[in-house]
Amino acid sequence: MGALLDRVILNQKVFGTDIVDFFKKNTEFMAQKYTKSDDMCSAVGKESITPGRFYFFQYSLKSKASDVSNWMKWSPVFAIDWKQDNMSKIVYCINLNFIPIEIRCQIFDEFISEQMFEKNSILQVDFKGVYSELLKYGFEYSIWEYNAIQLDQVHQINLELLPRFLNSTHPKNKYDPKNLMDIWRAKLSTRKKRHQEMLSSTLRDFLDVDSIISGKYEVLSGHIERLQKSMNGFK
Repeated sequence: MGALLDRVILNQKVFGTDIVDFFKKNTEFMAQKYTKSDDMCSAVGKESITPGRFYFFQYSLKSKASDVSNWMKWSPVFAIDWKQDNMSKIVYCINLNFIPIEIRCQIFDEFISEQMFEKNSILQVDFKGVYSELLKYGFEYSIWEYNAIQLDQVHQINLELLPRFLNSTHPKNKYDPKNLMDIWRAKLSTRKKRHQEMLSSTLRDFLDVDSIISGKYEVLSGHIERLQKSMNGFK
């Protein structure tokens, strides 16, 4: 057990009577944080998004609300990379809405030391390393692409707040552990194919409609189509 899990246990003793109560109180607490800005949850410009930091995104979508689109509209994320193509900037993040609460803390625990908490350090990351780590858990599909122009609000999370941030959701997103595990089991069946497509993908493929027509992608086609539609809707 590392510094993160130690702090989660301590925070739970202080802010909750049990795991469920801790989760509910964190959700209410973080929702209030997202309406303002302070040292622990800072409203920042989208241009300042840095790989290796945690954020909460409020994201514009033109499609009708559904479980997945709500998970995009109100996204607790960990930024891992970004790519620029002409006038388009795509931010790659772990969308934590797709990962069960318990797994979130396990994934990051070994990479955050007590000293990093004290200094609010940036985690050293690259896409390949994060992808490989998620692959161990079978949650590599939680990496999502965000069109920077669609980011309405961005809050940067101080590491001191991480134990509460990771153990919360946005009030408009229903947290359903069973549904998350059902998604995980379904994704396992296409894991090998997704891995092959991800390794060979390029940003141009994600922005060029001919990528889908060519048949190069099967498992990632939904991701590509979603991003293309959003790009067209927010030009």
